[in-house]
Amino acid sequence: MGALRWILLAAGLALIAGLYLWGVRGKQRTGGIERGRTLPAESPTASTGMAAEPAAPGRVEPQVRLDEQVPAVHEVVPRVDVGDESAMAAGRREPTLGQRLVAPQPRHVVEEPPPESPEAAPAEEDVESQTAVEARAQRIVALRVTAPLPSRFEGSLLLEAVVGEQFTFGRYDIFHRVDATGRPVLSLASLREPGTFDPATMAGAAFAGVALFTVLPGPLTGQQAFEELLGTARSLATRLGGHLQDDRGAPLTAQRIMRLREEMLAFDRGRAAEPARR
Repeated sequence: MGALRWILLAAGLALIAGLYLWGVRGKQRTGGIERGRTLPAESPTASTGMAAEPAAPGRVEPQVRLDEQVPAVHEVVPRVDVGDESAMAAGRREPTLGQRLVAPQPRHVVEEPPPESPEAAPAEEDVESQTAVEARAQRIVALRVTAPLPSRFEGSLLLEAVVGEQFTFGRYDIFHRVDATGRPVLSLASLREPGTFDPATMAGAAFAGVALFTVLPGPLTGQQAFEELLGTARSLATRLGGHLQDDRGAPLTAQRIMRLREEMLAFDRGRAAEPARR
């Protein structure tokens, strides 16, 4: 039992010695290889004062030359400017490149004139109302004298009959019968468009008929003006051998004459009551 222990101890010591010798030889081989692969270090450059690190074989290390001039920051970054006011929308300014920064100009506010005093408005409205009332109160009563179809009134005969009824050529190129003050009582126009006459060329011309009318209110009352209109139309129709018609071209019947007389009476009553309303 004691002899076996010594044998194991001797074997262990021999194994440890072998491992130690094996490790020493391995380090010697690795150190020789590393000394063969190591490159001599370059001396630091005088311009930089820094030592360059050795580069591994087959690898290209990037080099930075500090002697080159680096551009300033303001040369690299573009300037930002504000566009003109025409490119602005609702006070927003869009940035553009390469222009100087311009401060926005204050906008000029145009002051609106104060509203006019409404005191003058009622006067204008009164004038317009009065004019409108007068326009509504104005009325034109007309009758026609037409030639029997298919005949026409010869121009010279028509002119002679018109002058015989005390009409004179005047305003608007038509004939008028006027009172002592020169105000038209009755007027006479041609049924041919535009209704005007040319006394110099009436001879030899043919006319289908004429329209006689009175404008109310006028120098006479409504009833007086209508009776004069009716009497003149009948007289002229007798002179020319024509037919009497109302303003719509229908035959002038007794019923139509009665209706027009009633309307003239109502018109005169309305005119008489007008000052009381004012």
